Amino acid sequence: MEKVDILLPIYNSYEETKNCIESVLANTPTGTYNLYLLDDKSPDNKIEELTAAYSKKYEFIVAVRNETNLGFPANVNNGFAISKNDVIVLNSDTLVSDRWLSELKAVANTDKNIAAVNPMSNYGIISGLPTANTELNESFTYDEIYLSYKKHRTSDFVNSPLLIGYCMYMKRSALTEIGNFDAATFKRGYGEESDWCMRARNQGFKLAVAKGSYVHHIGGVSFGAEKEKLRQDSRKVLLERYPQIDSELEEFVKANHFKHMRKGIMKELGFIFKPATLKNKVKMLKHYVINHI
Repeated sequence: MEKVDILLPIYNSYEETKNCIESVLANTPTGTYNLYLLDDKSPDNKIEELTAAYSKKYEFIVAVRNETNLGFPANVNNGFAISKNDVIVLNSDTLVSDRWLSELKAVANTDKNIAAVNPMSNYGIISGLPTANTELNESFTYDEIYLSYKKHRTSDFVNSPLLIGYCMYMKRSALTEIGNFDAATFKRGYGEESDWCMRARNQGFKLAVAKGSYVHHIGGVSFGAEKEKLRQDSRKVLLERYPQIDSELEEFVKANHFKHMRKGIMKELGFIFKPATLKNKVKMLKHYVINHI
């Protein structure tokens, strides 16, 4: 079986990075993957010590430290160059779960034209659980969401107009044709994966979301206070390049492809009894009603 190369871009965030690596080790069968720890010259010296320790302990883990800080897209591009296999770009502020890799790989291989695949997650409107609202989903822990999700998971998939880069399975054949992330434009990060996805679609490729894979995402840890500015700058570029991007995403969200899964999970979670502001309670109830229509 051909291995998948997991690319883990790292910049500080010691605890999140360690937890992510441990979740990969605990939930991914040995022999199915290589793990590349791509340290973008983190100022925190503990990061270099951490990645070196894992690399020394496990032969399938490789520590790579940049001589200068390159920014997220260029750091990942270095990983693309090192790898020869299919890859998974996995943010360091994530927690993977059982079957996460095998389900992503299975969906990717159902169609030669599928370029990339996202898992389900608590994060983002594309495949968010239990709702399409990340803020509401933050009311629930990883364990709460995942234990409920396991009861409602299926192994099919949904085609999507975009994917989110926190965890993205990318086929080597697609990377060869489409190329790397546009590091020259999206220097620090944010938006580079959306640009890549749109380039893929423009070349006739498809994007998919695997219902049988779940990856929990904390979100934006490495970017810190810079997050919102990066988001706004990248949005401007994306709208200039792909004017249809917002309308396509809105149409996808309205289609509510994960309706039955969300309905079941929200019921399992007992959301109505969860501590939350009145405003968020109303929002949760609205999402629950929508998934019952």
